[in-house]
Order: sequence, then structure tokens, then C-alpha cells
Amino acid sequence: MALVDKSPYTPGAGHNPPVLAGRDGLLRDWHLVLNDIVAGGRVRAQDMILSGPRGVGKTVTVSAFADLAKEQGFEVVNLQAVSGHAGLVEALLQRARTRMAEEAGPWQRARKAFERIGGVNLSIAGIGAGISTHQSDAAAPGLDAGTLADALATLASEVRKDAHSGGLLITVDELQVASRPDLALLAATLHRLNVDHPSAPVLFAGTGLPFTPDALRKAGVTHPDRLFVLEPIPLTLEPDDARYAVVEPARQAGVAWTPEAAAAVVEASNGYPAHLQLFAHAIWTSAPGPDQITLGDVEAALPQVADMLERRTLGPRWDRISDRQMEFLAALALHGGRASTAAIAKTLSRSQQELSWLREELIEEGDVYAPKRGQLAMAVPLFNRYVLSHYERTRPEAATELLSLQKMIANAGLNPSAAHAGRDMLRRSEQNETRQLPPPGGGSARPHS
Repeated sequence: MALVDKSPYTPGAGHNPPVLAGRDGLLRDWHLVLNDIVAGGRVRAQDMILSGPRGVGKTVTVSAFADLAKEQGFEVVNLQAVSGHAGLVEALLQRARTRMAEEAGPWQRARKAFERIGGVNLSIAGIGAGISTHQSDAAAPGLDAGTLADALATLASEVRKDAHSGGLLITVDELQVASRPDLALLAATLHRLNVDHPSAPVLFAGTGLPFTPDALRKAGVTHPDRLFVLEPIPLTLEPDDARYAVVEPARQAGVAWTPEAAAAVVEASNGYPAHLQLFAHAIWTSAPGPDQITLGDVEAALPQVADMLERRTLGPRWDRISDRQMEFLAALALHGGRASTAAIAKTLSRSQQELSWLREELIEEGDVYAPKRGQLAMAVPLFNRYVLSHYERTRPEAATELLSLQKMIANAGLNPSAAHAGRDMLRRSEQNETRQLPPPGGGSARPHS
């Protein structure tokens, strides 16, 4: 922009967007949760897990939860689950060491309660040293849910001495990659808080991919829906919320999007939050300004945005997937990016049981998700058309013989319009056109939230 050079948009994983569009209901509910736990303690707690595909804003929403809690006087401990690295409890103890070294009052006063966890002497433990680099399949000796719950309740009580409306909030990002012992201990600790410390103002919020409830069940948490409020985050924003996410940051900077321009960005990105930020940022950067972004600006920038998205995100992911995963995704894409597992099996002429391992792999890697039982959907909307336009070029390079798109279309018995769309993609790939995403509105399904 000629007058306002700095883009107000924030593309990239975990970056806080300038406005948190479409999350008003969640933030309102969180205000009520904070009020209720301060007034009544754990007996009123609603520990929340936000689940959804990558790029929908789970992390930034939990960050907003943490900010609201801090404003109210809460001590907030933000943890990150990392596959193959230190456990969540060890990370919490490391945080305790750090905060005590900083002479943070509530942590200092709660020292003895934390030292009882596994017999750790926090007063002489090294600060910043690595604790563990390997994920264990067995809980560390001495770690007890009741003792951990006592320590958290003690810390929350000490926080209340400094801030009457305060308490303790623990957040964990990427719960689905935490070890099973960690997940089991976390659930057991929250349960012990409910039973042994009903008045303690301790609260939990986490994020995870859509299969996180299954990960909890596999860890031995029998009824995660009873212990947590499982809040699904939809893949795409509602049209008005998506348009607000584009228009409002610019308006605050004194720049207006024409209605046609804003609608074009929403349509091109399918309202997928991560791509909304990416597209809006790129268009802002290239538009001449000085105080308006037009449909012409959007149309001029989209080819460059498409190329960047393919080179940085879609292409690298496509190059990493296995041959059979590629075939599975092509079958799903032919159905518009959402289909029943039975339909995918028919399309590939294989049984659902034969495909179950592929389904689980793609779910755990975040490429697809299950919006409801027996259904699968593409986790990145624009990946749907990318898969269709690249499959036939890549298929001859596969070490395994894969079905062609034409054979899949015949197997599935797709209706004429769907078959035509598949054949059109096949013709485009055979002509070896320059790689480019489809024009705005190009056919990817908007999975039901």
C-alpha cells in the first residue's frame, strides 16, 4: 500500500490474527467459565478442549483464553505437547523451577507442595536444563495424580492471596501428540482436583486435532466427554465472519476493501482461516492503494498467491505422502473433498477394512479428519483441487500401481457432473499446464462443522 506499508494480517502457524473472527461465542462462554470458577471453584469448572484441523485458529483462541484469564489475575502456565520430548508434568516442574528462580510469590509459597511431586527438590534443581528427550510408554515413578492435584490447588490458593479474582489456568497445545501416560495423568489429576479440591480455582484448556478424544480414550480416559467440554472448531468460517476477518484489520488501518474484493478473497480461500490471512496479506502487499483494495487488485494477486501456496505448503506435503495415501486422497477429492468411507472404498475397489490403516495414517498426519462417524473430509480445502490436478502427473512415478482417475470415476459410478469435473482435471493434468490453483470458488467442499 502506498500510504500504509505494514500489513495488518498475520499469516503463519500460531500467529495471533488482528481480529479473532467467528469466535465471539467461545470467548463469551469463556468469560462465564472464569466467573464461575472464581465464584465456585472446581465444582463449577468446565475444562475445555478445542479440536479441529490445522489452520482453523485453535492455538490463537486458547491464547485469547489465557489473556482473559491473566487480565482477571490468574497465573497461566502454557505448555506444548511435543512428540518424543519431555513429558507435560516434567515441563510443568521446569516451569515451577523457573518461576521460583524469578522469585514469583505464589510459586515460592507453593514450593513444598511441588517438591512432593516425585520427590523433586526444586530448590537445588538446575534451571533450564533438559529433563528428558524421549517419550516413555510408562509413567515416571513417583508421579501421582493426587500429589500433583494438591500442588496445583496449593498454587491456585496462593495466587488468590495476591489477586482475589485469580486462580490457575493450565493450557496444553497439540494434545494429540502427548504420550499416553501424560494424557492419563492429566485426566486423573483433573479428576482428583474435582474430588479432593472442589473449591480450588484451577482450570484447564487445551487444543488438538479432531482425533484428540480418541487419543484420550486410547490413553485410558474412559469418558473424555464427561471430563472435558469438547468444542469442535469448524474448518471454515461463516461467510460474514470470514469477510469481517479480511475487512476489519484494514478498516482499522484506514483502508477499505470493496465488497466485491472481500467476497472474492473469501471465495478463493474457502473461508479457511489460515488461507484468509495468507491471501489478504499477499493482496495487501501488492495492491497500489492508497486507501482502497479493489476486485482488480485481488485478481492481479491471486496467481502469485496460488504459486506461493503450492510451493510452500501444498506441493511439499504432496511430495511427502506415500503412494497409497496419494491414491486415497485422489479418491476423496473426486467426491468433492468429503465422502463416506464406504464411498471411498467403492471408488478404489477395495474393502473398508483394507483401507482402515490408510485412513488412520492420514487422520493422524492431519491431512483428513472425520467430521462425523463414517465420514472423511479434506483438512485443507484447497488441497482438494490440487490433488486432482496433480495426481495423474505423479501417478506414473509411483513404485506401486495406482488406479487412474478415470478408473476411480467408473468404480464410483459418479453422476455426470461429478465425472465431468474429474475428467476435466485429468485433461488439465495430461496437458501439463502450469501449476496454478483454480479460480475463486473452485469446487472444494465446505465440510459441515
